[in-house]
Amino acid sequence: MKKEEMRKVAVEAAVFGVLSIALMLHRSATKHILITDAAEMPVSSVTSGKSFDLLIQKEADEDGKMKLIIPLAKSVSSEDIKLEDRYADHELLIYIDSREEGFYGDNAIVSDTDILKSAICHAENDAGSVCLDFKLDGFYANESSLTDHSTIEVEFFKPKDRYDKVVIIDPEIDKTFGGILSGAGVSENDVTLDVAQRLRSLAEKDVENKVKFFFTHITDVDIPDESKELLIKESCADMVVKIATSRSSDKSNNGIKAYYNGTFFIRDLSNVRFADIVERSCADNTGNTALGIYECDESDALIQNSTVPTVKISLGYLNGNEDAEKLATGSYRQNAAEGIYQAILDGYKEMK
Repeated sequence: MKKEEMRKVAVEAAVFGVLSIALMLHRSATKHILITDAAEMPVSSVTSGKSFDLLIQKEADEDGKMKLIIPLAKSVSSEDIKLEDRYADHELLIYIDSREEGFYGDNAIVSDTDILKSAICHAENDAGSVCLDFKLDGFYANESSLTDHSTIEVEFFKPKDRYDKVVIIDPEIDKTFGGILSGAGVSENDVTLDVAQRLRSLAEKDVENKVKFFFTHITDVDIPDESKELLIKESCADMVVKIATSRSSDKSNNGIKAYYNGTFFIRDLSNVRFADIVERSCADNTGNTALGIYECDESDALIQNSTVPTVKISLGYLNGNEDAEKLATGSYRQNAAEGIYQAILDGYKEMK
C-alpha cells in the first residue's frame, strides 16, 4: 500500500473513532437518570393471594410528560416482555418473565403522574413471571420503550395530542359457548382477532399515513357495548370498524357484506358511503363476492349509537361451501386486512 493511501486510511479511521466517541458521549448524556432517594409509597389497591401493591416512587419529570419507569431484572430481555392495552377498561397490563421471584417486592416503579388508580403485581408462577396491572383514571394512549438502564419507560398522553388519525377496531366475538365452527374448524373469534392483529401490523409499518388503531379488545373476552361506546368518545375516534363473519344454514351463501348506521347522517363521510367503500375494498382485495350493504338493526347497538362513520364488515360465511375454506387461510385474512386498511385510507381522503 502506498504512503498516500495509508495516510488516507489512517485519517478515515481517526474520523470514525471521533464520531464513535461523540455518539457514545451523546447517548450517555441522554440516558434516563433515576432519583433513588425519593419517598416510596404504595398505590391504593386490594391485594389477595399472590398479588401485592407495587411500590411507587414519586419523582417529578422535567419535561412535564406523564411517565412510568419500570425496573427490570438484569436477566430480562425484550423477548421476555409483553404489553396488553385494555383501553376500554382504562388498564395497561405488562407481562414480564423476570425469573427472579420477589423482584417487584423490593424494586419500586418510578412515576411522575397522578393518573394511576392502582398498581398491582400478580405472580404468574413461582419462578418470577409476573403481570404488572396498572389501572388509570381515564383513557390514555401510551408509548413504551426499553432504556439503557434496564427499565421500561411508558409515556401516557391523550390520543389527539399525538395522532391526527384515530380509528377504533372492534373484532366481533361469538358469545355462544365454544363458538360456532366453520366447516374448516375455525370460529368467528379466530378470524376477527387475527384480522385485527394484521391491521395493527399494517398500521405500524405505514409510516407515511400514520393511522393509530385502538382495539376494543385483543382476546376472545368481549366487553360491553357501553364500554366500547365510551372508548369511541374518549379516544376522539374518526371512524369505527367492526370486523365480523356471517353464518347461515344454507351452505350456498358466500360472500362479503357490510352494515351501516342509518340513523345519523355525517356530511363529510356518510355511514352509507363508508360501508360501500369498505365492502368494495374487501371484496376486490380478497376476490370474494360483494353482496352489498345493509342498514343495521337494533342488535348492532354499537353501530346504531355511533356518531362517527361506522361500519360492520362481514368477511364471509363460516359455513359457506366456499367461504369456510377461505376464512381458514392466512392469505385470505391478510387480504381482508389490507382491504379494510385501504378503505380506511380512502375514507380519510373523502373526509378532507
